[in-house]
Amino acid sequence: MEMSAVWTAKDVEENFAQVLEKARTAGPQRIRHETGIFVLKIEDDFTKPDATEILMKLRPKG
Repeated sequence: MEMSAVWTAKDVEENFAQVLEKARTAGPQRIRHETGIFVLKIEDDFTKPDATEILMKLRPKG
């Protein structure tokens, strides 16, 4: 299922980790189901501090 833009519900059941990885690296993944098409996308976790802020605090002073 490497090149397809739309997964079937069965494909997702069998390849869940791959679908998550594709959503993380390639963008939203479409999943076709008998009730419609679902779109899986990854969003930033805003509960964690921004990497830039952390690096600025740790940088050498002077």
